[in-house]
Amino acid sequence: MLVVHTPQTLQRKCVSAAAAAICPAHVVSVVLSVPQVEVESGAESVQLPFITTADLPGDVRVEWRDMFNWKVHVYQDGSDRPEEQDEFYRNRTEMKKDLLRTGDLSLTLKHLRYRGTVTYTCRVSREGRVLRKKQVKLWVKGQRTNLSCLGHCYNDVCLQVSIVSASASVLKWTDKDNRKVHVYQDGSDQPEEQDEFYRNRTEMKRILLKIGDFSLTLKHPSGRDTNTFTCRVYNREGRVLMEKQVELKVKGQSLC
Repeated sequence: MLVVHTPQTLQRKCVSAAAAAICPAHVVSVVLSVPQVEVESGAESVQLPFITTADLPGDVRVEWRDMFNWKVHVYQDGSDRPEEQDEFYRNRTEMKKDLLRTGDLSLTLKHLRYRGTVTYTCRVSREGRVLRKKQVKLWVKGQRTNLSCLGHCYNDVCLQVSIVSASASVLKWTDKDNRKVHVYQDGSDQPEEQDEFYRNRTEMKRILLKIGDFSLTLKHPSGRDTNTFTCRVYNREGRVLMEKQVELKVKGQSLC
């Protein structure tokens, strides 16, 4: 295990997978290493490493995708292509400016808000033919159940909850007065079930639901949002799979 000390206490380690290459004479075993990068949830940024041959051709396409096949970052014809990114990653990724000359195709991913493991794949292609390919596993770990913020100085706050199994059919966030904060059912949000106080102020990211992270973003928090929130996850039979509480304290007046 390689431990790299950064402000986010980032750790890297390799997870080995065996592969076999068959030749006419005998079988040769090859060990392929998939690097795993670990970082705490809420970190400002993390780097997914990929160093390859320097002086790559100027007409190659460099494309990072996640395990859901969403485009994370695209570089082609000497510049980034933000219009091709999935909206979840927009304004949250960065690659080095001279990446083709140096061969450093590492990707910086900013503002991590989910928890769990996601596999990212970088492909370098030319005229549709893949020249290089690299996978990196990112494990965003950590847990935060007590949150606080100052007045209206934050645009939003994330109430974080994760579960190993993502086989939920119904998910409900409620406050201590049993008002419905957010309801997710049958693959979509149910805004008509929300209490009026929370309407148009909550959001759940689709990528988080796929990896079992049911965190809720509460927008424009004020003093009235100081509360204890409960997340309940149900299966199709209505049985509670998980229940988790998060306490939010909004302190003081706006300083902005």
